[in-house]
Amino acid sequence: MTAAIEGRPGYAPGDRLKLYLYGYLNRIRSNRALECETHRHVELMWLLKPLRPDHKIIADFRKVHSNARRGVCRQFTQLCKELE
Repeated sequence: MTAAIEGRPGYAPGDRLKLYLYGYLNRIRSNRALECETHRHVELMWLLKPLRPDHKIIADFRKVHSNARRGVCRQFTQLCKELE
């Protein structure tokens, strides 16, 4: 985690990955839509605790960690196939 320029604490990549996977499983592609979901859905509030990332943070995560996200999705797909 790194501190943002504005002085706010950074977000752990694991927390941002949870948000990405939530969006993936619920077919939410838009960064702004995901940002709205963090304020609206109780299950996402429970998953992220007090975190409410804005659309820019979500977009940066998608851009910076694109290879890691693909790997996680690949592993998840493989697990689903193994479990039938």
